[in-house]
Amino acid sequence: MALSIATRPVNIDGCWAAWTEQARPDIIRTQMENNTVKVRRRTTGNHRNAEVARTHAAEDYQGFIDWFNVACQQGILPTWIVTPYGVEEVWRFSEPPSISWKDPKAFEVQCKFEQLSGWLFPRDRLAADYVENDYVDKYYVV
Repeated sequence: MALSIATRPVNIDGCWAAWTEQARPDIIRTQMENNTVKVRRRTTGNHRNAEVARTHAAEDYQGFIDWFNVACQQGILPTWIVTPYGVEEVWRFSEPPSISWKDPKAFEVQCKFEQLSGWLFPRDRLAADYVENDYVDKYYVV
């Protein structure tokens, strides 16, 4: 299985100061005509959502914007994120980041990410195939 993963700028380490995570419900509940509730699975995998935040130095602003807009193609391609438990995993922006300037030397970023069940593999299980451009690497699960 080939997976294109956007590379993160070297000056952004992928760690987040705040991290709130919740699994996305993968079941559908339907009220039947006889008032019973039918429950069925949408998928068998675990989909995760995370809301994260961090303050960056002002000189990292353009790198962060390029990471989202160019490398991740505004949320189309997943990228590497460092989780609070120290593991680098594949996640994808689920909406544009919210940026607020704290002072001329620092800005705060608040982002929402999603992780699909097929992306639950550690980085050492991926074999890099080639670099598509300066922003995207192709990986294969091994």
